[in-house]
Amino acid sequence: MADKKFFGAVQEIRIKLTDSINAGKDPLEIILELAKNLGEISGEDSFYDTTREQILAVYGFALKKIFILDDELAQVKARLEKISAAYENPEFTEEERIRIGYALENHKKEIERLERLKNS
Repeated sequence: MADKKFFGAVQEIRIKLTDSINAGKDPLEIILELAKNLGEISGEDSFYDTTREQILAVYGFALKKIFILDDELAQVKARLEKISAAYENPEFTEEERIRIGYALENHKKEIERLERLKNS
């Protein structure tokens, strides 16, 4: 049974890979999708995150590939939005609001840094 399940998962990845190539997706996007699928099949949920961090460091920061920088920028902005909403929540103590404020400032600085990297 396990072999059939594995074969089915591999077939699904093959189909997704072919579809992605035929759709003209960015190769880095394809690699990330493969990493996500392989992590799911192997039970290593961190495989995608590790692969993404490596791609971000090499292709984003070092080689300034816009795709991965845009992706990272979108993720940081999404986190900033959630942190901003939490900061406005009156249920947090003053100490918690100070910590959330630090996170807000750090996310704003990271957005500025990513935008500079992207535009340099």
